[in-house]
Amino acid sequence: MATFLGTCWVSLCILAVIEGTVFYLVEPRLAAVHPLLLKAAGAGLLLFFLVPFAGLTLITVTALTGIDLLYPHGRASVTLKILFPIAATLTRLAGIRRNRLRTSFVKVNNALTRAQRRRIRGDRVLVLLPHCLQIDVCNRKLTNDVSNCVRCGRCPVGRLVELGKKYGLRIEVVNGGTLARRRVADFRPSGIVAVACERDLTFGIQDAYPVPVYGIINDRPNGPCVNTCVDMGFVEEAIKFFQKA
Repeated sequence: MATFLGTCWVSLCILAVIEGTVFYLVEPRLAAVHPLLLKAAGAGLLLFFLVPFAGLTLITVTALTGIDLLYPHGRASVTLKILFPIAATLTRLAGIRRNRLRTSFVKVNNALTRAQRRRIRGDRVLVLLPHCLQIDVCNRKLTNDVSNCVRCGRCPVGRLVELGKKYGLRIEVVNGGTLARRRVADFRPSGIVAVACERDLTFGIQDAYPVPVYGIINDRPNGPCVNTCVDMGFVEEAIKFFQKA
C-alpha cells in the first residue's frame, strides 16, 4: 500500500506548490481588478487543496487502521480523481513500473472495502471474471451465459462457476470494461468480487464507485490476456468477506 499512498501524498504536495505558484502569479492582476475577486480566487484554490487533503487523510487512516472514516465517501472519490493522474505521472517519471502503482492501489482499495464491512450488504454480490481465464482453445461463448461452461477442468472458469453456485452468487465473464460496466448497471450489486489484471482492476474499481469492490489480480504464466489463472483461495476469501458483511 505504501507505493500508492506515498505517491498520492507527494502528488498532493505538488498540487499545493502549483496552486501557490498560480496564486502568486495572478495575485497582482486580481487585486488590481477588485479585492473581492482576489479573495474569491484564494478561497477557491484553498478549497481545491483542502478537499483532496481531507479525502487522502481519511483514505490513509482508514487503510492503515481499518477504522471506517469514509462515510460519507464523496471526498474519497474526488481525491482519487484529482491525485491518481498526478501519481501515475510521478511513477512514470521516477521509473517505477506502472503495475507497481496499480497493485498498490488495489491493495489500498481492498483495505478500504474491508474497513467498510458494517456498511456493506452481502445480499447481491457480483463476481466479474475476465474472458482470458477461459482456455484459448475453448469455443464456448461464456460472455453471453456463463452456464455454457461444460466444466471440463482445463481452465479455472468451471471451478469458479461451482464456487458461485455454492455461495449463491451471480457469475459473469466479461471481455472488457464496457461489458463489465453494463453487467454492473444491470445487476446493481451491493458488492463486487473482480478478477482482472492490474490495469483493468484499477479502472474498474474507479468506474464501479461507490459500489465496494474486492479486487484480485490474476496470474499470467503465458503472458497477458491468454490462458490466465487465479488463486481460488483468494476468490473464496473475497466471497466469504461479502457473505459475512
